[in-house]
Amino acid sequence: MVAAAEILDIGHYEHGTIVIVILALYMAGMIGVGVWSSRRVKDSTDFIVAGRRLNTFFTTGTLFATWFCAGTLMGSTAQAYLFGNQGVIFDPWGAALCLVIAAIFFNRLMRRGRYLTLVDFFHIRYGRNMGLASVIVLVTAEVGWVGAQLVAFGTLLKVFTGMPLGWGIVISAAVVIVYTILGGMWSVTITDVIQMMILSAGLIIILPFAVDHIGGWGHLFTQAGNWNDLPTWAFAPTKDAGYLGYFGVPGWFYYVAAWMAIGLGSIPAQDLMQRVLSAKSDKVAVRSSYYGAILYLTIGMIPVMLGIAMFEVHPNLTIGATDDILPWMAMQWLPPILTGVFVAAIVAALMSSCDSALLAISSMIGYNALKFVKPDASSELTLKTTRAVVPIAAVVATLMALYLETIYMLVVIAWSIILVGLFAPFAAGYFWKKCNGSAALTSLIAGFVSWVGLSYVYYYSDTAAANTGVVTEGEVYVEWAMWDAVYIASVPAFLISIGVLIVVTYLTHKKYPPIPLRDIDGNLMKLRPFWGWGFGKTAEAELASGGTDEA
Repeated sequence: MVAAAEILDIGHYEHGTIVIVILALYMAGMIGVGVWSSRRVKDSTDFIVAGRRLNTFFTTGTLFATWFCAGTLMGSTAQAYLFGNQGVIFDPWGAALCLVIAAIFFNRLMRRGRYLTLVDFFHIRYGRNMGLASVIVLVTAEVGWVGAQLVAFGTLLKVFTGMPLGWGIVISAAVVIVYTILGGMWSVTITDVIQMMILSAGLIIILPFAVDHIGGWGHLFTQAGNWNDLPTWAFAPTKDAGYLGYFGVPGWFYYVAAWMAIGLGSIPAQDLMQRVLSAKSDKVAVRSSYYGAILYLTIGMIPVMLGIAMFEVHPNLTIGATDDILPWMAMQWLPPILTGVFVAAIVAALMSSCDSALLAISSMIGYNALKFVKPDASSELTLKTTRAVVPIAAVVATLMALYLETIYMLVVIAWSIILVGLFAPFAAGYFWKKCNGSAALTSLIAGFVSWVGLSYVYYYSDTAAANTGVVTEGEVYVEWAMWDAVYIASVPAFLISIGVLIVVTYLTHKKYPPIPLRDIDGNLMKLRPFWGWGFGKTAEAELASGGTDEA
């Protein structure tokens, strides 16, 4: 399909001053929370995991707000406009699945270890080399995640103020830097909960306006279409359309990748596990993840419906114009004050994810990387270093955002890196005692290298042809072709990483015996029971997990 040439006529918003004032007050409030939260930070444990004192309400709130990022909000709106429900299997469907799988299999064990970061797990279970490798992989992924949020923030400011995208990115980064440095995980958690409420309110406000403009709920669910003319509410590949236009093995690989990229790839991610480790008990960590998944999917489907509704109003948008759907809706359909609230809701989604990722990066570098260089580093030095890394990480992410001005794809690619490199060693570290450091590191390398290589193979054999003529007749739309290849290749690369892990383990486990898993204090970890619903009586292991009754 060749794209039509229609763009959204946003122009200059006549009530932009109201929006700017509301945003300024909102950002000032977030900085104020950071100042207040800084009083609770006494050491690196307070800064990195909020002293392990978050109750169910705060843990659920920070999980939901962190997950609800630019990809979910602006990205999934655009993807739903272009592809319908098939376009958002990655997020919110796969992201909600991630929280459920983590709750069932991993949260209880991770919290029981009382680590400060996810890297602690890899270092303790597999040794120094794997610990260092996990820092590199996780920091790279998190920087991409921050970059995606900054692109969305800059786009928003450009639309409502006319400010150049670059300046919008820089301003948004500066605000997040300030309150993250001040309060660490305490600041991030409290602002996340506030942002969760604002975000939910903003989306709930605009949804009825959108549905009313297209003729009601019945039209939305039975007659609405999408730009690529796929079955709008298809949940799986179809006979006539495949998955996003791909058929056979590539189509099924793409579909599986859509579920796994975030569904599995986000499990061994620092920003998720940082919240698990901050919970006051493993029961809270498990239960909050279930609540977060339900809340996330419920609110996360609103942008999907908005994107599909927008197709009914403007069916011929250019691909680039789809990133402006939400701002356009607010300008056209909401009164000025509600527009300001809605824009604040969008900003809330972006800032809540951005601050979480910056804290994750600074924690892994300021705490873990510092220990590799200076094993006897004091808590005071660790806290200073962790705080110092926040602005550095933000600068790197800002540079990435300036050069890669794509929202949804930046988010998904970040978690694909973790999927092909870290998930297999992470799961095996808990559930396969024979697995050793050599197997884990080899699996990481094999998964990543095969992923890069197979991406080129699929690009030249399948995705370039599938994306020819999308924008210009006879020409390849390189951006889509490249991203499609990357996602399709992640499935065989993931399988390769598992296969290499198994083979190398059996070849080397006698020469290089596996390291038994221990908690942060050096005690052998009790790995049973490893799963639970998070309800009912507290497990005996939970009572020894170091939790308190503080909120």
